[in-house]
Amino acid sequence: IPNELIQLIEKQPGDIHRTDKRSVTEALTALNISLDSELSEFFLNYTITFFRSNSSDEELCDIAAPSNEIEVGTNFIHEVWELPENFICLTSVQGEGCYLYDKNSGEVLDFSLANRDDFLAGKQQLKWSGFFEFLTWYLS
Repeated sequence: IPNELIQLIEKQPGDIHRTDKRSVTEALTALNISLDSELSEFFLNYTITFFRSNSSDEELCDIAAPSNEIEVGTNFIHEVWELPENFICLTSVQGEGCYLYDKNSGEVLDFSLANRDDFLAGKQQLKWSGFFEFLTWYLS
């Protein structure tokens, strides 16, 4: 994890340091996310308590105990919005949009249900090449 990002994470409120790595490994395995990914590295070390963002109103969800919000959101986007299986939902879907992690490429994309057809056609406006780049933007 880049030092600049660690500094931003360490400023977040609550007990952000992950102690139960087993629950994260189980969640990552259930979602079929590579354990060598940036997303995995982050969640194996940190818990999202309530991360504050000046860049976004979307609230990031945590991946493991005590909640499985990412798994629930991911199931929703696959079953209801019919998005491809390679996408993992990182936020709630309440505003008919969310941040999506592409487990094939490692990219993070800004998804809006209103633009679903363009999204599925590959016309994506806002995206980050990796989870660390996204999280740095989110926390800056």
